[in-house]
Amino acid sequence: MQPFSPKPPAGISPYVIAHRGISGKAPENTPAAFSPACLTPGIDMIELDVRLSKEEEVIVLHDRSLQRTTTGNGPARNYLVSELKQFDAGSWFNPSFSQERIPLLRDVLSFVDRRRWIDIELKSDFLHPEPPGFLERKVLDVVRELGMLDQVMFSSFNHSLMRTLRKIEASAVTGVIYNMYRDFGRPPSKLAGRVGASVIVCSKYEFTERMLQDAHYHGLALYVYTLNDQVSVRKMMELGVDGILSDNADEIVPIVSGIKQ
Repeated sequence: MQPFSPKPPAGISPYVIAHRGISGKAPENTPAAFSPACLTPGIDMIELDVRLSKEEEVIVLHDRSLQRTTTGNGPARNYLVSELKQFDAGSWFNPSFSQERIPLLRDVLSFVDRRRWIDIELKSDFLHPEPPGFLERKVLDVVRELGMLDQVMFSSFNHSLMRTLRKIEASAVTGVIYNMYRDFGRPPSKLAGRVGASVIVCSKYEFTERMLQDAHYHGLALYVYTLNDQVSVRKMMELGVDGILSDNADEIVPIVSGIKQ
């Protein structure tokens, strides 16, 4: 693929982004969800979440604790990768996925290779934060090691992580995720500008046309999550958003590719 650009070319439909893979049909953040996202034509990007294991390996997992999506218990940070690999990360979704395991970021990037861009969301633990710059460097090390810096966007609800990440790697493309309770009343240009981000990500419930206008006026891209129905997808496309995150990205491809033909 070409190097990642935050905004699609003028006149081109918004990016289709598989939210935690095809997470509507397979357990989120597992190979079973990432594989079809790589194989479905028209999907541009895969979004995933990262945090650290006990020995400070970058793992792909949304929650701080293991209970919701695995047979494990307690914070993932308390376990070695060898221990995490023993937990079933798929049966919660459907027993047919019982062989799924929590993957390493390195393994997911190697699997995806250059078939799709990747949105790596860095998960911040409010109660037990990592030392400043620690998670950012760990994630960057993996991406650099695989030579995929130009294929990746980094994002987070914790905007300071994005500021630090860009201080470490000035060429990194970053996005800030909008939080209504913390960011209400602040325009995207201010939120992104203060940390050097080029993308603002918000939920469909937080989105306003004023946000989109402000983002575009300042040269920023705006992505919206999580759009799983035709009506909301068509509405956001008509308004001109730059990226659409969906749990069923494979199903929205025909809508996105067809509406501007």
